[in-house]
Amino acid sequence: MRNIPTVLAAAASLAALTWAAEAVGPVVLAARAIEWKASGSLPPGAEYHLIYEDPATHAVQTLVRMPKGYVLPAHSHSQDETILVLRGKLLLEFGARKETVSVGGYAVIPRGTVFTLRSAGFGGAEFLAAFSGPFDMKSAEPAKP
Repeated sequence: MRNIPTVLAAAASLAALTWAAEAVGPVVLAARAIEWKASGSLPPGAEYHLIYEDPATHAVQTLVRMPKGYVLPAHSHSQDETILVLRGKLLLEFGARKETVSVGGYAVIPRGTVFTLRSAGFGGAEFLAAFSGPFDMKSAEPAKP
């Protein structure tokens, strides 16, 4: 549990440095003001809110919410991904290895790692996803004929 404040502080510092570089000033948004959008790159049911995209690297920080039982099939990314669970639980499957990440827990997933993500929380899950570069998602499922 001691790592949670460190991760949150690092994420806040990264965001503050990036925003400061653009001189837009602090960004503060109440939870009730967050505008959730359906994702065009995820299976139906998931929603996201883009927090920030770095104009130089296109690294992104986004909030994601998924309903109970939602499954994101096996996939990988071209960039490293850090996930911090804010509500509910996520089940991450790396082949035969399965890890449950609860509120306050996080996962750092190196680029190219194939994994499946499941919303395992009773009421779904919400998490912060940060990518070290542009977001992409490469399906690891065989193509259907």
